[in-house]
Amino acid sequence: MFFWYQHYKSMFFAGFLIVLGFGGYFWYDTLYRHGWSAEEKKTFIEKTFKETVFQEKEFHLLVKSLEERKERLDQLPTLSRDIFTGRPF
Repeated sequence: MFFWYQHYKSMFFAGFLIVLGFGGYFWYDTLYRHGWSAEEKKTFIEKTFKETVFQEKEFHLLVKSLEERKERLDQLPTLSRDIFTGRPF
């Protein structure tokens, strides 16, 4: 127990240096020693870069409904009376 009380600061510092060394090594390893084989690259590209199928019918239906909404908004009634006084314009 007396050994611990005399050397606990240096032991914590040594443990900190060991953990820092392992962390630095793993950080260096992941940054500079990365590498994928050709097969891993191919599977990654196939998995992430898929083209979407253009759904032409749904697109035309959407465009048609948007044009109909535009026409309905253009046909909104205009006010013929002043809303505050009730008198005609």
